Amino acid sequence: MTDTPWWNPGRHADRRPVLLARNRAQAAIRAFLADHAFVEVDPAALALSPGNEAHLHGFATEAIGNDGVPRRMYLHTSPEFAMKKLLAAGETRIAAFAHVWRNRERGPRHSPEFTMLEWYRVGQDYAVLMDDTAAMARLACVAAGAAVLRFG
Repeated sequence: MTDTPWWNPGRHADRRPVLLARNRAQAAIRAFLADHAFVEVDPAALALSPGNEAHLHGFATEAIGNDGVPRRMYLHTSPEFAMKKLLAAGETRIAAFAHVWRNRERGPRHSPEFTMLEWYRVGQDYAVLMDDTAAMARLACVAAGAAVLRFG
């Protein structure tokens, strides 16, 4: 057993400004999405397949049904598949701040779990999505009180 406490209040105090800036940035982006008639969705994290990208590796788990039989499931690597089912069902503008999980990705700039913003506009070309991206990045900078966004 270690003498190191599992929680160090000083670490949180140092990081609280970043937590607050992140919260303001997410709120600004959510307002942008609402102003542009996006429906915020919350895709399920458990899926039968972790994702369709061969280079991404998911985390496996088991879901035990009422029959007691375990079934392999995965934490998704992206909300894309679940969101595209909503598009196929007729939604035209959707967005999600989704927690995603990617195994084998660790380092100073890679965490196995992170939050991803994914959004879709039916019938729009990539130029509109590029404009969305630039607008949301600007809003995030202003909300965070930064001239540029950076990690670390």
